Amino acid sequence: MPPAHAVSYEGGTILVDCGEGAFQQLKRAGVDLNAVHELFITHHHFDHIGSLFACLGLNMMTHRDRPMNIYGPPGTSQILRHLIAACDIPQAIGFGVPGQSLPHPRDFIVSRDLGPGDVVDIDGIRISCCENTHYRAEDQFGKDGPISLSYRFNAPDRSMVFTGDTGPCRALEKLASGADLLVGELIDADIVFNRIRSQNPNMSNQALRKMLQHFTEHHLTPEDLGELASRAGVSQVVATHIPFMTKSAAEDAEYIRRISTKFSGNVAISEDLAAY
Repeated sequence: MPPAHAVSYEGGTILVDCGEGAFQQLKRAGVDLNAVHELFITHHHFDHIGSLFACLGLNMMTHRDRPMNIYGPPGTSQILRHLIAACDIPQAIGFGVPGQSLPHPRDFIVSRDLGPGDVVDIDGIRISCCENTHYRAEDQFGKDGPISLSYRFNAPDRSMVFTGDTGPCRALEKLASGADLLVGELIDADIVFNRIRSQNPNMSNQALRKMLQHFTEHHLTPEDLGELASRAGVSQVVATHIPFMTKSAAEDAEYIRRISTKFSGNVAISEDLAAY
């Protein structure tokens, strides 16, 4: 499912990623939109930013009166510039009430592109990041091109790491070292690959090989996630962003078993609206 994670603290709520349906789910979770003042984007694949335009529009329609800070890898500010421009017509229309005006997102959105090693401090929470291997291997780090980020949140009483989409990654192991909670993506590469292949019988062998390479090198299998958690020495793993086609009670139990072959700590499979 499209990911969106809410980190709640005394001063409000921080979002990590903004997949389709994020704000409907926030409502169901009882989170006040006006309490969300920061959003961290891991990368720019559509399933992680599908509600970004809704973020601008909903805050405009509810008359946001303080800044909304949006962070992400290079390209985030460029995307936001275009989305903010797309708000011109809806903002001008308003609600059809004479004399009423809506705030424009350009007046409350503050964007910042982040790179590996950058740090953001929010009300006593320190957020740090590293590049991961969702787009490229570690020997390509530092070269020109788009990047995907993982984030660590160090609060006074707890530390959490959000992998975003990634393959196995030493830099991420270092970022996650000793964390209380690792929220990690998970893919069952064989099931997803076979399902896509069966639904696309005319796909070339070359395309199939590249797709399988992407699944196995740029995502985390259950064993990869367990290995990451073990190497990093985290206390708990929550597996998330599991493709809907491989999500069931029986498969969840099998994923826990497979993760636990590499990791001896507590393991959970995420559920929508659950808290960890």
